[in-house]
Amino acid sequence: MNKWEQFFLQDQKVVEKIATLLELRPKDKVLEIGAGKGEITRKLSETGATVLAVEIDSAFKQELIKIPGKVQVIIADALKVLKRKVYPNICFNKITGSLPSTIVEPLIHLLTKTDFELAVFLFPLKFAYKILNHPVFTAFFEIEIVEKVSRKSFWPIPRTNWAIVKIKKKPNPLATKEEERFLKQYLYFHPKAKKINALAEGLIQFWSYHGKLLTKKEAKKLATKNPLW
Repeated sequence: MNKWEQFFLQDQKVVEKIATLLELRPKDKVLEIGAGKGEITRKLSETGATVLAVEIDSAFKQELIKIPGKVQVIIADALKVLKRKVYPNICFNKITGSLPSTIVEPLIHLLTKTDFELAVFLFPLKFAYKILNHPVFTAFFEIEIVEKVSRKSFWPIPRTNWAIVKIKKKPNPLATKEEERFLKQYLYFHPKAKKINALAEGLIQFWSYHGKLLTKKEAKKLATKNPLW
């Protein structure tokens, strides 16, 4: 096992599938997490889209900068990039990456706060199933396991199989008048608050947005009857 638990995708059919699912156009900017040796980077660059190739291991920099097309190589921790701790002005509308188990869970949490249209990832299969019908993550995303990927598609060979996972950000629940989904998001973003109080505050905000004013007393009464409570 290497320092960053890196597994390099070798299967070109999987590479092509990821590029196809991203539906890249020349005007798109795709953030690639863990560019590694550039197997996916090369295919993405062929679409004419701008590729922001993020790689934590500087040993791959010289190989990545040789890739033709609109490729910007960023040697950094991808989680810090998504948190805007480094490269705070970076812009992208799509995301991809082949990700080890150590990064996938913090990544999916960060995506709840990230503005993007579409993401296509390679996740360990066990984690892919974990998020597929997760009550919190489905409040934010449409999640689809597109296909399973054999562990033999990587080098070194990991212990488990993987999956191609497609993730779309759902629209703002305020705009779509989805009260329950808004409340799930509100509870997620206020983990330290008492649930009944958070639900009440969420209800006040939701209905205020739609022109209906609730008192705290009314909101609390509604919150106690809410199925999320």
